[in-house]
Amino acid sequence: MFSGTKTAYAYIVARTRVMKSRLLKPEDYKKMLNMSFDEIVRFLEETEYKKEIDAVAYKYTGPRLLDYALYANLAKTYRKIYQVSFGEVKDLIGEYFARWDLWNIINIIRGKMANVNPEIIEETLVPAGQFSEAELKSMLTKEMGEIVKSLEHTPYYNVLSKIGSIPMYKIEDELYKAYYSKLLKISAERIETKLFLNFIKMEIDIKNVKTLLRLKESGESTEEIIDCIIPGGYELTEDEIRKLASLSYEELLKSLEDYWFSKALEKFESLSEAEVNFDRLWIETIAKRASNYPLSILPVLQYIVLKKVEVDDLRILGWGKWFNFSNEEIEKQMVII
Repeated sequence: MFSGTKTAYAYIVARTRVMKSRLLKPEDYKKMLNMSFDEIVRFLEETEYKKEIDAVAYKYTGPRLLDYALYANLAKTYRKIYQVSFGEVKDLIGEYFARWDLWNIINIIRGKMANVNPEIIEETLVPAGQFSEAELKSMLTKEMGEIVKSLEHTPYYNVLSKIGSIPMYKIEDELYKAYYSKLLKISAERIETKLFLNFIKMEIDIKNVKTLLRLKESGESTEEIIDCIIPGGYELTEDEIRKLASLSYEELLKSLEDYWFSKALEKFESLSEAEVNFDRLWIETIAKRASNYPLSILPVLQYIVLKKVEVDDLRILGWGKWFNFSNEEIEKQMVII
C-alpha cells in the first residue's frame, strides 16, 4: 500500500470513529421504549438529529416528522463521509452509496405509479448517492418516460426501459442485480479492495438467505426463487442456492447450519425474528473483521451500516409508539447493538 492510500484510509477511519462515538447507545433505546412518541422526539432533539427535527417540525407531525428528519440526517451523514474521503477509499464509498440512487429511483417510480403526492415521495428520498437533492426533486416533476430517459447514462437504463412490460418487483430485483454486478467487477488484486469485495459478497449472502427463506416459506417454486437471487455471494453461490431451493422448508433450515451465518438460525419463533437475527449477526461479523483490519475500508463500512440500523430502529420505535404497540412487540423488530 503506497503512502497516499494509507493516509486516505487512516484519515477516513479516524473521522468515522468520531462519528461512531455519537451513535445512540443500547441504554438510550431502553429509555425511549418507556417514553411516549412526543417524549422520544424531544429526546432526539438533544442528539445529532436536532437540526433535522427542528427544520421540519413546522410542517410535519407524528411519524412523518420523524421519518423525514431521520432520512435527512442519514443523507447528510453519508454525504459528509463521501466528501471528506479521498483517493481509492472515496471511490469505493461512492460505488457503495450508489444503492441510494436505486432507493430513490424506485421510490419515485413507485410513487408516480400510485399517483402519490410528490411531497410525500420526497419524504422517502435519501440523496446520498450520485444524484443531488435538486436532481431528485427535478425527477419528481417529470413524467415516467422522461424519468427513464433522463437515466439513459446510468447502468440501470436497460432495466428501467422494461417498466410497463414486466412487474415492478422484477424491475427492482433486476436493478439490485445490476448494482451488485457492477460492484463485483471491482478488481480484487490488492488486499484493500479484496476486503471490500468480501464484505459485498457476505452482504449478498445475507440478502439471499432472507429471500430464500421468505420465498420458500410462501411456497414459491425453485425457479421463482432462483430468479430473485442476487448472483455473487460469499458462500451461497447460485449452484448452492439452487440445491437449497429444491429442499423442503425444514430440510432447508437444517442445511443452512453449514454456512457462516448459521448462528442466526439457532433460535427464532418467526421469520421476521430470524431476519433481525441475520442483521444482528451481520453487524457483529463486520465488527470482528473491522477490528482485524483497523486501517481499511471495513471500519468505515461498519459505521455506514450502524448508522442505517440506528435510523431503522428509530423509525420502528416511532411508528410502534404512535400506534400503541407493546414495548415487547417493538423491541422484537429492532436490531439494538
